[in-house]
Amino acid sequence: MSEPKQDVDPETLGEASTLISPRPSPVSAEGGPPDWSTPPAAGAGGVHVAPGQALAGRYTVLDSLGQGGMGVVWAAYDARLDRRVALKRVHSREASDGGDGLAQVRMVREAQSMARLNHPHVVAVYDAGTLEDGSVFIAMEYVQGQTLRSWCQHTPPRSWREIVKAYLDAGRGLAAAHAAGLVHRDFKPDNVLVGEDGRVRVTDFGLARSGSMPGAASQPAAALPASALEAPLTLPGAVMGTPAYMAPELLQGQPANVRSDVYAFCASLYEALYGRVPFPMDSMASILRLLKEGLPPVPPSDSPVPAWVSRAVLQGLHPDPLRRPDSLERVLRQLEDDPEVRHRTWLRMGGLAAVVALLVGGMFWVWGRQGSNCESLERRLDGVWDATVKARVTQALEATGLPYAKDTAQRVERLLDGYAQAWVKQRVEVCQGEGAHSVAGLPSQSLGLLREACLERRRSQLQAFTELLGRGPDPELVDKAVPVAQALPPLDYCADAQALTAAVPPPEDPQARARVEALQAQVEPLAVLLAAGKYKEGLALSEQLLPQVEPLGYAPLHARTLLLKAQLQEGAADYKASEATAQRAIAEASRGRDAVLAAQAWNLRLLLVGVRQARPQEAEVLEPMVETVVELANDEGTRADSLRARGRLLESVGRYAEAKERYERALALREKRFGANHLQVALALTDLGTVLRRQGQYAEAKQQLERALAIQQDTVGPTHVTVASTLTSLGVVFKELGLPEEAKARYTRALSILEGALGPEHLQTVTVLQHLGNVLLDQGRYEEARALHERGVASLEKVLGPEHPDVSKVLASLGIALAGLGRYDEARSRFERALAIQEKTFGPEHPDVAGMLINLGGVFGDLGRYEEARARQEHALAILEKALGPQHPVLSIPLTLLGRALTGLRRYDEAQRQLDRALALQQQPQDHAGLAEPLTGLGLLQLARGKPAAAVPLLERALRVAPEEAATETRFVLAQALWESKQDRPRALELATRAREEWRRRGHALRLAEVSQWLASRG
Repeated sequence: MSEPKQDVDPETLGEASTLISPRPSPVSAEGGPPDWSTPPAAGAGGVHVAPGQALAGRYTVLDSLGQGGMGVVWAAYDARLDRRVALKRVHSREASDGGDGLAQVRMVREAQSMARLNHPHVVAVYDAGTLEDGSVFIAMEYVQGQTLRSWCQHTPPRSWREIVKAYLDAGRGLAAAHAAGLVHRDFKPDNVLVGEDGRVRVTDFGLARSGSMPGAASQPAAALPASALEAPLTLPGAVMGTPAYMAPELLQGQPANVRSDVYAFCASLYEALYGRVPFPMDSMASILRLLKEGLPPVPPSDSPVPAWVSRAVLQGLHPDPLRRPDSLERVLRQLEDDPEVRHRTWLRMGGLAAVVALLVGGMFWVWGRQGSNCESLERRLDGVWDATVKARVTQALEATGLPYAKDTAQRVERLLDGYAQAWVKQRVEVCQGEGAHSVAGLPSQSLGLLREACLERRRSQLQAFTELLGRGPDPELVDKAVPVAQALPPLDYCADAQALTAAVPPPEDPQARARVEALQAQVEPLAVLLAAGKYKEGLALSEQLLPQVEPLGYAPLHARTLLLKAQLQEGAADYKASEATAQRAIAEASRGRDAVLAAQAWNLRLLLVGVRQARPQEAEVLEPMVETVVELANDEGTRADSLRARGRLLESVGRYAEAKERYERALALREKRFGANHLQVALALTDLGTVLRRQGQYAEAKQQLERALAIQQDTVGPTHVTVASTLTSLGVVFKELGLPEEAKARYTRALSILEGALGPEHLQTVTVLQHLGNVLLDQGRYEEARALHERGVASLEKVLGPEHPDVSKVLASLGIALAGLGRYDEARSRFERALAIQEKTFGPEHPDVAGMLINLGGVFGDLGRYEEARARQEHALAILEKALGPQHPVLSIPLTLLGRALTGLRRYDEAQRQLDRALALQQQPQDHAGLAEPLTGLGLLQLARGKPAAAVPLLERALRVAPEEAATETRFVLAQALWESKQDRPRALELATRAREEWRRRGHALRLAEVSQWLASRG
């Protein structure tokens, strides 16, 4: 899954994501406690029944077979049908506690429902009714044999295959009961019989409730009382079920349903396979504590049971019922899907095909595949993306209460419907032996197996995604659902024969191959967690999986697990660790001959070194290697990702034209692959817009960014974090166009999105605050800007370290705020520190270094240190001319400040040339705000030359175009020109008075003193 998250310009937003972990449900402490005492020894009311006694007019009691919490069972003779039966007198606690008789009626009806269930793996129920004393009886098939528990404890021990086969039979019986609307509620190995004929039968539906009966299954059980929590788990005949096999929601008082039966089945099978129950605790309190933690049981490491069996069983033991399979059939299908049996079948099919090929030209295998039941393969998506899963996902998304959740659910459903249909189409093609180009020397059977394995990996990732979405309301997932759905790995790869045959094939040994397949399915959810921004959760899972993957020695799987971990570490901003993991992934991918994965790991390493950790010189050394590896991989998606990573590196070192060329190529590849309205296309447009802005091509930048914004809002809605990223980039464009209110509107909307999604202290949120602070600078609100930038410096230093180049940018903004307050020495120290960081990171000729030189030169001018100011501005001008060319409008800034420094040095002719050039660069058909600074500089120059009358028209024009908040200095300079030229002295005093009030409001003590002294001398 490429492009796991929205990546943004470091000048606009940082990158990270919060995790919202699901919280375990609390243990209920309410409700009336069930009776955990020992059940009655005989029948209801304790009435003794002796052998030979006749019951219900047709049953003669022969012997007692056993008793439990729900009643007593006898062997009896049925005179009417002339056969032996098991007769169970059901003990109804509801009836014995003084019920009104409805309990008996309900139990008879339930027994009659069971009598209608006819299945070879369910003990048959022949009759039900009431006995002479009013108690309920059930007449059942008499089975001569033993319980499944006793059968599993056979000496010598039974193999795991024998155990799984027996439980599959029991599961089929239990699933048939579910299909009839019945829930067992107490499935365990003691309630399954293995007859002498070897047939497995589920029995003792005494706790069952009919799902179709009103008020039955919907009634919640009582939660465990505090007094029961420390009771030992060996109590005979627990009234409400057997704790060791009970789902946690039942222990908390929730109603039983199919999912709780799934839990009981898997708990029983777990015990049979591993010789212990999943949570072998000695009290209810301890088991509830473990279940509340949400940790799955850990099978013994030395068990011969393969991972694919463990995985099927553990899924059914999830503490959260919504994350368990929603039907027992899903568990049974996984247990039936034995890779070794499948492998032998494939080998037999291949051998048969080879023999017949000698006779009929090699067509039998394809014919055989076409003759199989290929059209039913859509059932492979049952429980992955079917009507039930869709409903659960929709419910979870809409339950967040977010206003756009319903719309998001509809978008996700459309995307996943399309993905599922494409998956089924390819899966049918594989079954029929069609749809992929062959590879010389490779049998079509082998290619079919590779395609099938690829599609199964895609199915595992789709399942991981739908399970993540459906596990409960999560506002963060609503924001990320559509991008993750769009980022599911493309299915066309599974039809690419060259790609499928490039990597090292899976192990030939059936058991080793089965372990690889099982772990591959467990690794795929890492990609979903990565795309969903669940970095901590994904890293925790990767730490569990790597010790299992590495010993297999299968390099492609090891490399993929390492790469996903590295990407998760990068998402969590642990760049150093991510780089180390990416290097390991490169080595393993090379060993596994997986060229695409190796190229992806190289792309990540280039991004980490050059951009994330700001080591561009090292990254430039890596770039040729990355380009070579990507070309060898010959994968369009990876090539687009590489172009983007290399573009970002070039952009970071100021090579904007080259970066733009990379971004344009990446955009073309993504449009070709995804169409014009995909999130990946929006991401490429954002990159292109950003570099166009850096080149001063503001109209083009605005066009690309607004197109990206439209795609994002249409695809993920108006409040997604990717929308905030593009809004911020647009804000920068509007600010540089001299439209601060337009910029502020974009920043404010972006800030609202990020504070809601990520919180006020997140790096991305802080970065937008920096941009808002810069707007405040433009508005002359220096004290407010200073507070925001002080906060920004502290936050960035904490997250990125004190020497990161992003810290230098906020230091520069802080310096501007301090200069605006007249605190020039403090400003100078911030600018000098920012300049040192930039030069250390990028070298002395980088465009960002020029920005720091401009700031530093400007404050030297404010301090009257004109020679130092001149040197900084000339250096900055040389850098920018080299990077941007001589006609870039940004050059007007250092030219204006250079002209003012030369004016201070009384080098008026030189100052005139520089200021004239600055003005020319800002000329447009209409006057605009960018003209104000050069015009003010020219006015100051005319005043210095003793030509105040010549200064007035320049300053009047400057005042007309200057933004109100930036016009204070121009007002005061115009006041001086008017006074000295004796043109309009009352207006001069008015302008100076207004300037004084503005500088007083801003807290600029030096300027306030200057204008106050000027006014006082002319009072």
